[in-house]
Amino acid sequence: FLAHHDMLTELPNRSLCVQRLQDALAQAGATGEQVGVLFIDLDRFKSINDTLGHHIGDGLLRSVAARLTQATRHYDTVSRLGGDEFVVIMRDVEGPAEVLQAVERRLIPLIRQSHAVEGHELNVSCSVGIAVFPGDGGDLDELMRRADAAMYEAKTAGRDMARLYSLETDQRVQARQALEQQLRHALERGELVLHYQPRLDARTGRITGLEALVRWMHPVLGQVLPGEFIPIAEESGLIRSLGAWVLERACSQWRQWQAAPAPGAAPHPLAGLPVSVNLSVAQLADPHLVPEIRQLLSRSGMPARLLELELTESQLMENAGTAQQQLEALKALGVQLSIDDFGTGYSSLAYLKRFDLDKLKVDRSFVRDMLNSAADMAITRAIIALGHTLGLEVIAEGVEDEAALQTLRSLDCDELQGFYFSQALPEDALTDWARAYASRLPLVPGPSLAALPPPASQPA
Repeated sequence: FLAHHDMLTELPNRSLCVQRLQDALAQAGATGEQVGVLFIDLDRFKSINDTLGHHIGDGLLRSVAARLTQATRHYDTVSRLGGDEFVVIMRDVEGPAEVLQAVERRLIPLIRQSHAVEGHELNVSCSVGIAVFPGDGGDLDELMRRADAAMYEAKTAGRDMARLYSLETDQRVQARQALEQQLRHALERGELVLHYQPRLDARTGRITGLEALVRWMHPVLGQVLPGEFIPIAEESGLIRSLGAWVLERACSQWRQWQAAPAPGAAPHPLAGLPVSVNLSVAQLADPHLVPEIRQLLSRSGMPARLLELELTESQLMENAGTAQQQLEALKALGVQLSIDDFGTGYSSLAYLKRFDLDKLKVDRSFVRDMLNSAADMAITRAIIALGHTLGLEVIAEGVEDEAALQTLRSLDCDELQGFYFSQALPEDALTDWARAYASRLPLVPGPSLAALPPPASQPA
């Protein structure tokens, strides 16, 4: 039994999985039936293992194994290859559509339900890749490889979902692997840069801060946006070194803006402004994060109150207990904390009130559609009211026109950010924009934004 089964979950191991798949393919070749192969990988399991301990992770794996067995038929094979990777062999299926339906209607929802492990209520999801014999491959190795490739597509598409193998899957996987290899060298080659997008006071129009956003200036592809390479960095483990570089560069740039001006010259227009930086899940779980930020602030001379760290609500809720400990340690340093993309993830307001936060950012999707959607307007109004009730400042992202600006002012939003004022710009262009913007501000204190001249045109 031990030779053919996984000791932790008592599921068939890799050896028995391969043997049963070979038997299934041999029978299918003789009878003409179809066989489904499912590659299953838990989403962000490592963060649970790292923060709560391996004994909790082991308990979660046992619970997942039981749910997978519950979700499949008695003559299917559920096996564990190792780590948080599982393979399911479904015999005598009608085709890809039947397998996909079973996964989406039963398997994924079962895994998504809370897992009780030693007093912890854990929530985990899974990404599933599906390949079906004979259409997706004629032998064991080909089917396993293609199911694995489809699983990575599910992860890239956002996790907590299933993907069928298609002819384009291999091409996309190869392109992603090539991009990952190039990203590994991007830092050392100086291909990553920071752009900054200003935030403005909704009442006075004054610049209140800057958000640092990373861009990849690829020598062949040109500018690669974060949505294309940040998921790759997270999956490959590069996000920690990338996140550390962003923090280092943002604080270094802040220090440059403080440099004493030449005699008779005005101070730099961005001097003294807070800078916000996005934190990843991996960084938040890193026990070295707080001491590294402490050292970084000391080296740069940046006051802690001028560094703002942005986290999404999904990050906070993924492991609220550990997140709270890290946030308390960060607040002890004196840095500012904000929740980005608020309203788009799953929140527990009971947890939210326990976090020592400073700001909420209303997600751009609500701001973009609030003038045409009563629901988005109601959500935007409710988030602003909730933030103020909790004593937080509220920032609206995605302000793209005068109508949105005026609406948000009427809702008493504190700060605004969006293309209506400026897109994210490299340092030199941002400096020019800030000087031009300051020259257009009325000199009377507390002007209405409606009285300001229209924003300078921005490059596409």
